Amino acid sequence: MFRSQRIARLLLEKEEVNDRLLASDRSQWYSIDKTTLTSYMLKKFHQFSMDKDVETFLNSSLETSNSLCLQVYYTFLTSLLSVVLTKTSINGVLGRGGMHLFSFSQLQEILDVSAEWISCDKRLLDLGAGDGQITAIMAQLYRIVSVTEASKIMEWRLKQRGFRVVRMDICQQSGTYHLVSALNLLDRHYNPSLLLTQLHTITLRSESLLLLAVVLPLHQYVEFHPTSRTNRPDVKISIKGRTFEEQANSLVADVLEPAGFELLKWSKLPYLSEGDFKRV
Repeated sequence: MFRSQRIARLLLEKEEVNDRLLASDRSQWYSIDKTTLTSYMLKKFHQFSMDKDVETFLNSSLETSNSLCLQVYYTFLTSLLSVVLTKTSINGVLGRGGMHLFSFSQLQEILDVSAEWISCDKRLLDLGAGDGQITAIMAQLYRIVSVTEASKIMEWRLKQRGFRVVRMDICQQSGTYHLVSALNLLDRHYNPSLLLTQLHTITLRSESLLLLAVVLPLHQYVEFHPTSRTNRPDVKISIKGRTFEEQANSLVADVLEPAGFELLKWSKLPYLSEGDFKRV
């Protein structure tokens, strides 16, 4: 009786979540409050909007999260695997938790890819690549793709996709790249100051672009710490403000520019994750 009541409650909660998602104004995912941005940030902003790739991802996520049998199976295995594995590694085992950040056309826009672009000689280094779902989009522009990943299981997934997995210490990399990407990594790194130093070193050496994605408002959480069992970073990111716009201003002025980076272009995009039974 208790289990049937719990399942019924979960079904009702899931229906409410679906209704809120379908009724939500998704244009807010991409819009900004221009009155709270600096003139410099406004000048560098690139406006995006929802496209068919986001719709496809959302529909697929809804279908997956609405499958009761599949989610019960995932929940059962997750409870067993969580004893020995992190959440990221569990997702790698189960082949779930896919991410969507940008479509191929949006990537072309943000990188100013011209019609004369030739991918056969281009090299990409994607740091913290996860299962490679977003990496695969970037790989359409770069023939030689190298990746790093802290989870050994995700490394296995990346190798399945044909990507070259390289060592985590990126400053020891001897190669050069046309693009270095660090997507949703800065707020997950145990030492973001060290990461920025390494990123500056390798991009300066390669004379390459850095594609950086940070979830705002900021919440630091470390899943893979090299020396201790903690989810707290060794170094906190000194960012000011509470709103998306205030923190975007501060991220550039107080974190990235002091680390030696120059902002060329930025945008606001939803970082979508394939959900479980409770969330899309």
